[in-house]
Amino acid sequence: MEFEKIRRTTAGALLSAVLVASLSACGGSEGYTVPEEICGRKIEPGLLRPLLPEGEKFEAETRSIGDDTMRCLLFVDGRREVTIREYPDGGELDAMKFAAENPGRFANPKKASFGADTVVSDGMVLSVNPCTYQERRGHYILDVSVERFDVSEPDGWRAELERFAEAYLPVGMEETGCEE
Repeated sequence: MEFEKIRRTTAGALLSAVLVASLSACGGSEGYTVPEEICGRKIEPGLLRPLLPEGEKFEAETRSIGDDTMRCLLFVDGRREVTIREYPDGGELDAMKFAAENPGRFANPKKASFGADTVVSDGMVLSVNPCTYQERRGHYILDVSVERFDVSEPDGWRAELERFAEAYLPVGMEETGCEE
C-alpha cells in the first residue's frame, strides 16, 4: 500500500515537471523581431521568420555587388543565415539547367509554380524572369539561399523557402525598377 502511494506521488511529480518544462519551452521569447522591411524591401516577417534560427539580435546588411546588383545578408547573432541576391539586368538563363550544372549549390532541384522560370532546391531558390530594365529587355534574377539549411528536414524547409521567395519576387522586381 505504501509503495503504491509513493509510486503515484513520484509519477505525479514527474508528470508535473515534464509539463512545466514543456510550457516553459513553448513560452520562451524569440529574442528578436523580424522587421517589416529588410534591405529596402517590404516583406511579411511571418514568411521570413521560419528560415531564421532563434537568437537575440537580427541584422540586415545591403551590399552592392556590381552596378545594379544587390545582395542582402541577414544575420542572427552575428552569423549569416539568409542571403538574397537580385540581378535586375541578368542574362538569359535556364534555371533548371543551371541548377543541374551546379549540384553543390542545388540539392534536389525541382521546378516551382511561381515566376517565369524558377527552381527550388534544398536551401536555395533561383528565379529567372523577363524584365525591362532601364529601357533594355533582359531578365531579373532572384537567388535566395538559407545558410543553415537542415538537410534532415528538406520538405519543411523547401516549402517555407518557396513561400518566402514567391512573396519576395514581385516586391524585388518592382523595387529594382523591372517592368514586364
